Amino acid sequence: MTHDAELATLERLLDDPSPVVRLAVLTKLKAAGMQGVLWLEEMSKDQSLAIHAHNLLVDLRTPEAAAQAFLNQVRDAHSDLEEACLLMERVTNPALRNDAYTLELDRLAARTRELMAEPLDLRAKCRLLCRVIFGEEGYRGAQESFAVPSSSLLSQVIHSKRGIPISLCLVYLLVARRLGLPVEPVGLPGRFMVGIFRGREPLYIDCYEGGAFRTRAEVQLLLLDNQLPADEAFLQPVSTHQTLARCCRNLVSQFEAQGDDKSSRLFLGFVHALDRHDERA
Repeated sequence: MTHDAELATLERLLDDPSPVVRLAVLTKLKAAGMQGVLWLEEMSKDQSLAIHAHNLLVDLRTPEAAAQAFLNQVRDAHSDLEEACLLMERVTNPALRNDAYTLELDRLAARTRELMAEPLDLRAKCRLLCRVIFGEEGYRGAQESFAVPSSSLLSQVIHSKRGIPISLCLVYLLVARRLGLPVEPVGLPGRFMVGIFRGREPLYIDCYEGGAFRTRAEVQLLLLDNQLPADEAFLQPVSTHQTLARCCRNLVSQFEAQGDDKSSRLFLGFVHALDRHDERA
């Protein structure tokens, strides 16, 4: 499976319609174990081969393979947030398609773009995105969802339009990036937000409260009202790895609340791996 010629042969056979050929390719990839899965993951990024690679991956993906793929992704210092979220969710649903997020996020971006009549400043564009996501589409925070893993998993948040603060912020961030809006994740304790750090004073967007805009002073007051320190460090942007670690910590608690100790331990392992990466960075 490591020989270039062998890989090239398998690549040429991926789109062969013959059931016999498909079985032979699948057998070869199963024998390769994790290496075969990771190779197919790469092939699934090729538009001409994506559907064929995905069909084989359905038979090959396991939670263990998905966990390894997620860990491989986050070892990259420049890990892509959207792809990492997909790989993280695939640990709970190995058959999750590559386009599980893209259609909805692309649609939200296209609708927002329709409403943008230049010239508009950054804050006005961010308000329009809030209008689309939280107004037209009705994405909302749901208090009862805090103990349910589905409120942290983006494909399910997109389906239900209900989530916890960080998952709603992820929807906002990933659409904003499609629009070229420079918003950043902000890991406030108890209430993840996104922030605009252009200009003299930052502005924070509270996605759990329908996209409410908040000043630095208002955010500090919110922290103090909840008996939390209004530390300057909390008001700064966080990295992709810190964002993913926050997602995984939530899932640790949510799986534990559901009595799923195996999944809780697995995501705790991801937290440790992400924290180690952050310490080295």
